[in-house]
Amino acid sequence: MTTASHTPAGLLRWLVEAPSLLPCPSPCRDAGELLKREYQLDPGLPERASLRLQAHTPARRLGLMFEQWVSAMVDASNNLERIASNLPFRHQGRTLGELDLLVRDHLDGKLWHWELALKFYLGTEQAWFGPNSHDTLDRKARHLFDQQLPRSSMPEVRTQLAEQGWQPDGTALLSRGRLFYRQHTPTSGQQPHPGHERGWWLPSDALDDGEWSIVERPYWPCPFMSDKSTTLIATPTLIDYVETRQRPLMVTQRHRDTPGFIVPVSWPNT
Repeated sequence: MTTASHTPAGLLRWLVEAPSLLPCPSPCRDAGELLKREYQLDPGLPERASLRLQAHTPARRLGLMFEQWVSAMVDASNNLERIASNLPFRHQGRTLGELDLLVRDHLDGKLWHWELALKFYLGTEQAWFGPNSHDTLDRKARHLFDQQLPRSSMPEVRTQLAEQGWQPDGTALLSRGRLFYRQHTPTSGQQPHPGHERGWWLPSDALDDGEWSIVERPYWPCPFMSDKSTTLIATPTLIDYVETRQRPLMVTQRHRDTPGFIVPVSWPNT
């Protein structure tokens, strides 16, 4: 399989072209629109950003890998400048948190505080659960909207930013990911962006006979970009794999045009 240290430009094109997972709350700006503008002005942007990524060791966690992809796209763009990344803030011995990115848009001269989120959730009647069922869409949205995005407006944070000569003009959100559907989905709580990417999920005891391809975590955003020579796994082997490891597994199947998750029968109570 192509290693994440050689991130294909196709993954970065997906980053630009994919729909948001979450709606941007007013007055927050959609950072994806800024990246899309840069791509439209410069179609070679993903290829240059991909070359930049080859010089870096890929992060192990998918969320950090996503940050690397976004940073590479900003750094390779003509009109955006990454001023700072993962800025930590403390006040009177108390940790206030971090800002994911500070990005200057040289077309309007404004400095934007960006927050990034790449997430995958499976829908049940109770909630949208992540593959790790301790993570839910509601919990992530509350953290984003109530804590992460407002952070650059906190007086203590603005004071420390001003000491560096930085005064953010506003916030921007870049959210990507996919929601996986079965029979029921929650009708209350945080609603996703209406155009979000979709998939399906099944418990391991509901599988038909067939052959499956396992999607490794670096390719969760673009499942069909996994190596086409990946060994196909028969249903009994897949069931044993999922139940033995007791964790959801992303898969593709030739006759399905969207990816899915196979989960242990005890999920989400695993």
